[in-house]
Amino acid sequence: MESATFKQPIFVRDDSFVIKKIGCVMDAIEFLEEWPVERRGLLHGAACDTCYSAYDGRRSVEAAHKTFATWARRVGVIEDIPVAPPWMTGPKISGADELIESDR
Repeated sequence: MESATFKQPIFVRDDSFVIKKIGCVMDAIEFLEEWPVERRGLLHGAACDTCYSAYDGRRSVEAAHKTFATWARRVGVIEDIPVAPPWMTGPKISGADELIESDR
């Protein structure tokens, strides 16, 4: 089975307006399972099927990502939160702290 981690996380808002980061297939499955039964529909079923299939290795993780994102957009829970580029979150440059200390 390929890595179940999404290349890009999906941010969604739950019923209590808490934003959750969906970073892997299991996160998507858990969010879909918590969705109220009375609000489920065909697209919800398709998203569940695709995510379970990706978890089992029968479908790609990308297919699960795409289907979950489509469902989240359709039901209006997706949040567009920009992800910081890797150069902003990368490791610190060694010696930078020493340079700052020497200037004091």
